[in-house]
Amino acid sequence: MEHPIKNNQTLVIITGGEIRHQYFINKLNAQFPIAAIFIESKDFPEPPATTDEEREAWNWFFDRRKIFETRTITPKLNFKNQNKPDIFYLKKNELNSPHTQSLLNKYSPGFIAIFGTGIIGDSLLSHYPDCIFNLHTGIPEFYRGSSCNFWPIHNGDLKMLGATVHRVEKGLDTGNIAVEQHIKLEMDDNEQSLIWKTLETGAQLMAETIEKWKSGTLHLKKQKRTGTLYKMKDLKPAAILKVKKMVESGELKLQIKSALG
Repeated sequence: MEHPIKNNQTLVIITGGEIRHQYFINKLNAQFPIAAIFIESKDFPEPPATTDEEREAWNWFFDRRKIFETRTITPKLNFKNQNKPDIFYLKKNELNSPHTQSLLNKYSPGFIAIFGTGIIGDSLLSHYPDCIFNLHTGIPEFYRGSSCNFWPIHNGDLKMLGATVHRVEKGLDTGNIAVEQHIKLEMDDNEQSLIWKTLETGAQLMAETIEKWKSGTLHLKKQKRTGTLYKMKDLKPAAILKVKKMVESGELKLQIKSALG
């Protein structure tokens, strides 16, 4: 286990621009003053479907996500913020640009909290080697990379749904862990509520990590194994269709029941 991490108390957030990212921002800013927020623009192109059934499943999943997030997350955005941070909107592929690093340098952050961003490049990592912490909505020793709150559902591996805060290093989701927690399964869960719970849990874990960092009591532990890597391109309509069938057939409910014992 590492020694406590010392810091200069300045917080910066780098995240995306969707409702779930706004929840992450508001959750943290309700507890801590944030110096600056960088919102990254990203494209999520729809991969080609091989059948009409796959295309319908893709639309089904993301329509359900939009409805769920609007109904569930939007009412939770009314936090009273500690301050009004500076906000910067990053264009596509601008995350690791010299311009972004120059903006970051003006704040000299001691802690950079990231969620849902692109891969942090070597330049930022070398400039802030111990300062960048990622909210990974998954358990990285088993699921690394993209959509790691989807793949345990797809794989029938519900006990591996959870969230982790880890320091960002050169390996993808391989950095030392600050804290991780599995979500609580309930019989009324569906695929969207399971995914949401990983974010809700993870945002709280990030807040706890920052609190420990601020008090000088943050310790990290090395990962014991390297999980399977999932890339954005792996999330194809065929995978979505499998989950849709699990939901509609009742198989997902049976798996939740089994996981609950």
